[in-house]
Amino acid sequence: MGSSVDASRASGNSETHLLEQVTALRNRNDDLAAYAHTVAHNLKDPLAVIIGTSDAIFHITDLTTEELHAYLGQIDSTAHKMNDMIDNLLFLSELHEVEAPVAPLDMGVIVSNIRNRLSYLIREHHAQVTAPECWPAARGYAPWVEEIWANLISNSIKYGGQPPHVELGAASRLDGRVLFSTRDNGRGLSPEEQDRLFKPFSQTGPIHKPGHGLGLWIVRRIVEKLGGEVGVETEVGKGSLFFFTLPAL
Repeated sequence: MGSSVDASRASGNSETHLLEQVTALRNRNDDLAAYAHTVAHNLKDPLAVIIGTSDAIFHITDLTTEELHAYLGQIDSTAHKMNDMIDNLLFLSELHEVEAPVAPLDMGVIVSNIRNRLSYLIREHHAQVTAPECWPAARGYAPWVEEIWANLISNSIKYGGQPPHVELGAASRLDGRVLFSTRDNGRGLSPEEQDRLFKPFSQTGPIHKPGHGLGLWIVRRIVEKLGGEVGVETEVGKGSLFFFTLPAL
């Protein structure tokens, strides 16, 4: 009797382990597909902008100083966008390989770093980004949490109003977690668009406007690996609030 029970448990454990391996392999294949898609499509359009603008500077001999500055500004802005995409790709490649050393977070410093990192985007869109003076204490892995904020804030700017107004927020919850959020003044999302969020390449905005395609999928992966949850509260015409949770300190 005992040996039969032990054999049954061993069989169950083997099936569970096999299922976990299959799930991990499927997730890895999804990531590889994401790589191929992003390199082939998301980087091609901005590269074409840089090539076209460079050709214009080279061939138009009577450019004014103002026109030259405008062309160079376009190249600079597009190069920054490409760099962000590459950062996302490199980060995605490391996400499965690295175990996060969870520690107390200085969220004020993290958000300040991201605002500096996105300064070019803030200037380009004349965006206003506001943040709390004090942040609830939470635990996580700072480099990963920076990527969460970078994706959420940049999306709020790209898909915000004219000009974008992005409000960062935080609140302690009774379940021992801290909820962090970005609220924008954009057009909001329909129920159909919400269903496609946090999936790879489910872009909700104009087709040539990069943003939601890969970033929110990365955000979901990071947050889940840190033991939290991610979501959105939105309504057409009333903007969107994206949120994620982390364990409280």
